[in-house]
Amino acid sequence: MDTRLNTLAVTALALLLSGCGPAPQAVLPVEPKPVQTERLNFSDHYQIQHQLVGQIRNQRTSAIGFELAGVIAHAPAQVGDKVRTGDVLAQLDTALLNTEAQQLQANIRQLNAQRQLNQSTLNRQLTLQQQGYQSQQQLDELNSQQQILSAQLQQAQSQLAANQLRLNKSQLKAPFSGTVSQRELAPGQVVNVGQSVLTLVPERGAEARVGVPVALLNKLGNQFEYQLRHGDNQLSAQLLGQSASVDPVTRTVDLRFALPENRSWFDGDLIYLSLTETVQASNAQVPLSALVSGLRGRWNLMVPTQSHDQQQPQWLLQRRDVTILHSDQDIAVISGAINGNEPFVSAGLQALVQGQAVSLIEAKQ
Repeated sequence: MDTRLNTLAVTALALLLSGCGPAPQAVLPVEPKPVQTERLNFSDHYQIQHQLVGQIRNQRTSAIGFELAGVIAHAPAQVGDKVRTGDVLAQLDTALLNTEAQQLQANIRQLNAQRQLNQSTLNRQLTLQQQGYQSQQQLDELNSQQQILSAQLQQAQSQLAANQLRLNKSQLKAPFSGTVSQRELAPGQVVNVGQSVLTLVPERGAEARVGVPVALLNKLGNQFEYQLRHGDNQLSAQLLGQSASVDPVTRTVDLRFALPENRSWFDGDLIYLSLTETVQASNAQVPLSALVSGLRGRWNLMVPTQSHDQQQPQWLLQRRDVTILHSDQDIAVISGAINGNEPFVSAGLQALVQGQAVSLIEAKQ
């Protein structure tokens, strides 16, 4: 009985103390978070800007060398020298050729003397024959000897002409006006037939050569004017032609473009080709800042949607799976579970979660 009375007393005391505490406060509704939004605009195509690197080349750039083997006596042309057509760039040692020329000239003089003696003898024998003192056989022998000497003289003269031609080819002359870009050999070195001695770059005729992938080349169509960039300079260029084969290393086709003649171009310098590819596909473009990473490597777009609460409608965030078709430094081209003219959150996604109530602040476009 006492235990029951004690329990009642404790209960009454607890009720009395609870009545003296502060009254419970009402839970205030959470204000929707303001977010910056834009509207989705769909298109049936998008464009991709390609920047392809190439080199400046001159079709007539030549690695020139001697047609003869020998020792280089002197090579006055240095790297960077500007030369004109016919200037001597290098010279072979011609001591042996000069000696051979002297021998051939002496042989020609000897043959001429023998021919003169033979002709004099033949004239005397013809006079004796008229007087009846000479046989026909001796005359035939002299005529035959005259023909042999003529043939030998002709052969020696041809050998001398060949010697002079080799002397001329012992001088390496500029085939065109240009600039010496490389020098592979120096005086005193032995050069073989056709071995490169100098590389000569012409003054004019520079071209841009850019490798373009075959798949992209087939999409260009009949384009006649192209945009090139050299350093900070933009210039339009005309297509001169394209290679008929694919490079086995880069898997590209070389395109050749004419460059303006009123500028100085350096062989091997880099130049860039800008190409625009149009892709037919339904898409929308959004800032990269509007995308967040989702599950399994997917990308999501935060899309505010109106709730179904008729008494207190509000905007709630939804994650939409999207696929990135293309992107650059600022813009992403996407497709997926999105609709045209829907709002999407374009910035400030770090503090947002799915289902969160937001208020929309549309950005000026």
